[in-house]
Amino acid sequence: MSRSPFRSRRPRIGAAVGVIAASSTLLGNAAAQVAPVVLPHAAGQQALAVRVDPGGITARACPAAAACAPDGGKVLAVPSEVAPLLGSARVVPITLSGGKHLTKIEAPAAGKPAPASAPGAGSGSWAMLLAAPLAGKGTEPIVLWSGWTGVATGEHGEGRSDAVVVEPLGSGSRVLVGQLREDVTICGRPALVGASEVDPRTMTLLKGASFQNLPAEERRAAGKLAAERREADAAAPAFRLLRPTAASSAVGKRFAEIADGDPNTAWSEGKAGAGRGEFVSFSSADEVGITGLGLRIKPPDGVEGGAAPRTLFVATPDRLFQVSLPEDAWLKESAGYEVKLPEEIRASCLAVVLDEAYAPRGAGDRGAPSAPEVRVTIAEVTARTAFDDQGPGTLVAALAGGGERSRAAAALLARSGPEAIDAAIAGYDKLDAAGRQLARGVIDAAPCAAQIPFLTARLAAGAAAAARPTSGAAAAAPARAPRAAAPEPDPELHHARDRIRRCGRAAAPALAEIVKGGGSAAKVAAARELALVAPAEAIPALLDALPGARGATRRDLRAALALAARSQRAAPVVEEEVQNERLRARPEDTQLDLLRALGPALGRVRGGGAAFQALASAASAPFERRYLLQAPAAALARAGEAQAEAYLRASLRKDADPHVRLRAAEVAAEVPALAPDLLAAASDPDVRVREAAIVALSRAASAGAKLPAGAAEAFAARLASDPWTFVRGGAALAIGAMPATPAGDRALVGALADRTPEVRRHALDGLGAHRATAHIEAVRDRAEDKAEDVEVRARAILALGAMCDASSVDLWTRLALRAKAPIGEGDQRLGSAALAALGAVHPADLPARLKPLLDKDTPHGLREAARAALSAAPQCRR
Repeated sequence: MSRSPFRSRRPRIGAAVGVIAASSTLLGNAAAQVAPVVLPHAAGQQALAVRVDPGGITARACPAAAACAPDGGKVLAVPSEVAPLLGSARVVPITLSGGKHLTKIEAPAAGKPAPASAPGAGSGSWAMLLAAPLAGKGTEPIVLWSGWTGVATGEHGEGRSDAVVVEPLGSGSRVLVGQLREDVTICGRPALVGASEVDPRTMTLLKGASFQNLPAEERRAAGKLAAERREADAAAPAFRLLRPTAASSAVGKRFAEIADGDPNTAWSEGKAGAGRGEFVSFSSADEVGITGLGLRIKPPDGVEGGAAPRTLFVATPDRLFQVSLPEDAWLKESAGYEVKLPEEIRASCLAVVLDEAYAPRGAGDRGAPSAPEVRVTIAEVTARTAFDDQGPGTLVAALAGGGERSRAAAALLARSGPEAIDAAIAGYDKLDAAGRQLARGVIDAAPCAAQIPFLTARLAAGAAAAARPTSGAAAAAPARAPRAAAPEPDPELHHARDRIRRCGRAAAPALAEIVKGGGSAAKVAAARELALVAPAEAIPALLDALPGARGATRRDLRAALALAARSQRAAPVVEEEVQNERLRARPEDTQLDLLRALGPALGRVRGGGAAFQALASAASAPFERRYLLQAPAAALARAGEAQAEAYLRASLRKDADPHVRLRAAEVAAEVPALAPDLLAAASDPDVRVREAAIVALSRAASAGAKLPAGAAEAFAARLASDPWTFVRGGAALAIGAMPATPAGDRALVGALADRTPEVRRHALDGLGAHRATAHIEAVRDRAEDKAEDVEVRARAILALGAMCDASSVDLWTRLALRAKAPIGEGDQRLGSAALAALGAVHPADLPARLKPLLDKDTPHGLREAARAALSAAPQCRR
């Protein structure tokens, strides 16, 4: 496994070694060694001489300590990134229980920065545990362990680092090697887990060692509590506050059984001996006060090698209590015990840590069992709270008001499974707003399968309420009454939508049921959510619902259908639905709704063309169908469907109803092959068809399309003689969108005499777009004519700016300065146009011209416009 230190913003778990070592002492703490270190001969163990210097580690075992020196000893290999650190390493002799010796060599990375590739660069230490061999076991020094300590690896929240701990005993010390893990702590206290211990008998590391991680000073200061035996079983709380989250060890990894509510199951620590220091951590809810703990030690069927704790610790992030049991609970079948806390505590974490244990029969000393098969066991730990005698319904009722007690009830409900969720749903409507908010949080903890019926019901109810008029008076209010402010979003409706979207496809069946049988508002709300979370399932459900819908409801259902049809996940279902036999089984209006909903995607759907033809070829199709088929025809024509193109052309040229021709003109703009037909429609007898055709061609020209021959002449004729203002204005816009031609510009100049200001404005826009300097005098006349419409004058000024008319700079300056103290809105509009023109021409003295407009007394908008003119890129050559 590659190693990398945590980033500096993350707490280094390896730093916790010092916290653990607070309960242990490194014997003989030594400064950096200069002279060789010699470990004396011990009973059954040879002597050892060690020298550490920048050149490496040299060790030599000797039958006796006399004259033992590292010279001629074995040079021990170290990783390449460690070698540069050895100059600042220290060698610490350690005496083990029983008198044997080993040494810990430690090279801090911070002492001399390691290479960038080194795993512990700038943090942690590299360590080696080194010992002499036992007597008669050869002459090679024994490397018990080596590696980096205090260097964390792994993802944030799951980091782990190796640690070496020396724990003092009555005589000598014990040495352990294990891991510190971010996800296994005693309520934030670092904990050594997976520990191995140096066995003095064999000078090897033995797995399965236990270690008391709680610092000795904290243990001494812990509050002392005595558990009391219950004479009768206490009533089990309806809710389990404590949830096991981690354990230092567990037989079969079954640590969750310590708080599963079943006294027949149990947690047994999985270490040799009494398991002192083994622990289980629980998550709790700091909204809920814990008044005590209920303990059941022995499960009815017992545990092989089981034993009862004599003392144990109860830890929270900031408190520690030592609990004494009054008797060997393993000898008391089904005995329960109560621990009353001195005061109510609130914490998000609680841990039970083993200390001393009662020895099982035949295990030796009752105070310190050491037989390897001993397993200290606890069957059940239960938190006692003020809510112990209350059922789900009572707790749900307690949510009302939203106060401290309400929040505690919510925390218990959220941790208590299906029965609590059902109670929260059942009691929801009886709560006030604050209680409902807490109940929603409880329900959110449930699996989606349990939430969906509640959420969809709230969605339907909320949508119906939002659609309902607030009062009869409001419904009858005068049409010209001031518009009321938009109502605040319904938090229940918002919450239901959010959670439904999180649950995704799991909500599809319930939403489909509302689409099928709900009221109009609920149907529409469910349709949109169904289209978002399960588009494939939405297609058939919405097609089934459309025939029974009318008016705005049908429109909104069709919009949801369009939303679903755009999803790639729905593509296979869409193709199924457009196949002839399946589509023909639906009403014709529904068939048409599907084609319309597919929009531009219709041309990419296999079978879309055939579905269109089935509807378009029907004899004597009514007006509504012909009108609505124009957009699907355009989508198919853009995809190369010749029959759809022919249908659209016939509609544009031949349909008897001008509304159909109008619609055909609107959608034909993006079908290049129909440009000649649109040009013909520009002379249609119906004014709205003419307008639509001219607008469509104007859009095509603006997009860079080349219009058919004769387009400019046709537009000029409309501009000169059409009796309708909006047609003449549209023709001016179309000419302006086309490339400039002398004939087109002459037609625009002619339109400057049009009786309608709107047409004159569009004509000036076109001349400016063409930069028609040949007609600059005519444009200047419009700009300087004080009797002209203000907006026409403004458009003329902008056109002159586009033509780079330097001779008008003084006029523009006067108009811009006049806007600082305007007499009316006309001065403001002309001033803003003048500033834009000045910015385009950008005369060399522009800063001086606009300096008065930069003063603080200039209106903010005008001052910003002046600054924009000054910073604009010049568009004209000087």
